[in-house]
Amino acid sequence: MEESDQAPVLVEQAIALIANDAGQARVAERIEDALEAPRKESADLGLVSRALEAVERPGQDEATLGEARALLLKSLGGKLPSAPQPGRFATGTETGTSVVLDEFRPARGIADAGDAALLALALVAVALGLWLSVRLRPPHSIRELERRSTKKEGGQR
Repeated sequence: MEESDQAPVLVEQAIALIANDAGQARVAERIEDALEAPRKESADLGLVSRALEAVERPGQDEATLGEARALLLKSLGGKLPSAPQPGRFATGTETGTSVVLDEFRPARGIADAGDAALLALALVAVALGLWLSVRLRPPHSIRELERRSTKKEGGQR
């Protein structure tokens, strides 16, 4: 990430690091940079320091990171500095959104009844296809029909 001298930008970068599981050390470093930044306008440093305490608290889990993220967002007044201006199109490296989404981690395997039902339907479709291929198979194979035709041609000569 690009180093900034503005506390709100550094706070936003800390929020992005939390969302992308960058690790406690990197998040804490970015929050410390925000606290030491020369340009601190529009960031509540009291909330930022509480977020730093939450990140550095022993026994780190997702709930504490969620708490730190909420404190950081609240310190910015609920609006990220990179949020687009209303009525203006995003250009260049701007994302056009002010939302920092959590990392997407889809479930693996059969996670719920819908997955189990889909797997059962797939197995039924495969079994039905195999049964139909045997049931509707023609009575004679191509080799047998070729053999018969060569015998008939040979017998007519």
